[in-house]
Amino acid sequence: MRNSRLTYQNFIGQEDIVARLKAFTELFNASGSTPGPVLLIGEEGMGKASLAIAVANERDVGFQEVDAASLEIVCDFTMLMTNLKPKQILLLSNIHLLRKIHFKGFREIIQDGKLSMLIGQGPAMRRHTMDLVPFTLVATCPRKMDCPTEFLREFSLILSLEPYSVLELQPLVESIGKTEGISLDAGAASLISRSCDGRPGNIESTLRRVSRAINKSTLTEEDVLQAFKAFGINVRLDTPKNLLDNLQDLSGQDFEKLIESLLTRMGFQTEMTKTTGDGGIDIIARFDKPIFGGLYLFQCKRFSPDNLVGAPIVRDFYGAVTADRAVKGILITTSDFTAQAREFAQRVGVELIEITQLQQLFLEYGLTTKMEE
Repeated sequence: MRNSRLTYQNFIGQEDIVARLKAFTELFNASGSTPGPVLLIGEEGMGKASLAIAVANERDVGFQEVDAASLEIVCDFTMLMTNLKPKQILLLSNIHLLRKIHFKGFREIIQDGKLSMLIGQGPAMRRHTMDLVPFTLVATCPRKMDCPTEFLREFSLILSLEPYSVLELQPLVESIGKTEGISLDAGAASLISRSCDGRPGNIESTLRRVSRAINKSTLTEEDVLQAFKAFGINVRLDTPKNLLDNLQDLSGQDFEKLIESLLTRMGFQTEMTKTTGDGGIDIIARFDKPIFGGLYLFQCKRFSPDNLVGAPIVRDFYGAVTADRAVKGILITTSDFTAQAREFAQRVGVELIEITQLQQLFLEYGLTTKMEE
């Protein structure tokens, strides 16, 4: 359902994304033309639909949301395109699920504003081309690499949403709770925000589950803890100062998943490799930002405190980074590095992250080492 009150000004979080959308739409408003197509990248629940609604409200135009997977046959696509209202926002969710038969049509519409269709059968079949009303396509997908390359270049603006911090989520918890008729004390709001994995879309369902289980319209911190315990949700009230012991309790793969969560919160689009845990490249990540954007490779070493990472491991990792032409290789360990390893890494440009730096990153981005269910 469209929220008619949602605007750039009252949108919580994603400040950089909102600023870029505002500048983008203001450019077209000044010229009197319709904004070009926009691609919003982010996992489910990150607020992509809410951003598209904010754009529609700012421009005071119509809004329609369609899941790309629902466009099964050509008639579905044709009916959608021929029933658009002038200047409206069309939110096409999950564009990576769009069937191949529709890609050509969408590209033609974006490039020329025209829709071609075949009418009739057999010898009487003919191609009919019609002009469509100007509209703005806002498409979404989980990762940039999910969108076909030939379609990717058609977007005027590509934006990657970043996971929300706990501080950004907390006012959203309170606001959504108010809408749902649920009031929360500060402790309850904080706990729910910590359980949402940086995604605003998880708030509403979590609130409803807790409220239904406790059977109260006013929730305290104790209420939420009781419900979370029953649900099997583990949320730490505070991040421990010393994470080393906890890290050693994780399996190698769980440690890599934890690092992947950290990278996602830092703005990377990540993918764990199939050969994870074998000493090769564990995580492939892309950073879609100016100057520092590109491919990054990560290797994770879960060693005990007295087992330092030596130069041979760094040298082998550097070879893989060079072969894949990555912007940078980052080697992360739960222990530390030998002097020779650090010297070699500095010479070739490999970044090394040891336990103390890792602890600081966890604290900065609000992560714990306990894998939440």
